[in-house]
Amino acid sequence: MGAEIPASSGPLIERRRLPRLSVSAPVQFRNVLKPNEPFSGCLTQDLSASGVRLTSSAFLPKEERLVLLLHLPGVLKAVRMIGRVAWLRRHRFAESYDCGLQFIEITPEDKGLIAGVVERGVFTRPAPAIS
Repeated sequence: MGAEIPASSGPLIERRRLPRLSVSAPVQFRNVLKPNEPFSGCLTQDLSASGVRLTSSAFLPKEERLVLLLHLPGVLKAVRMIGRVAWLRRHRFAESYDCGLQFIEITPEDKGLIAGVVERGVFTRPAPAIS
């Protein structure tokens, strides 16, 4: 399939505009066009305010749109967003893939939460709202 980057394609060109944090956090996903299907799950490899790299056993076609539920340590609720598969690379000796997703629909609050986590380089519980 044309959306897959072959394992032997050499080094990737760095195109990131925002800082990333190397982190392994649970994430659930499903196709936005299939809301009745169950979520699949995997782990993140790195994270920024604009996207995430994950490792999955599922083949995710380029341009596919996914509902994502990101479970950040120390954060009470899952962060929900819509992501677009930007690239996919099969692991050389395993039936799994590295996959880059761009966030295309995310609330400003959740984007700020992720940006803060990445900026600090650690996961902390957000301060309670003052009423």
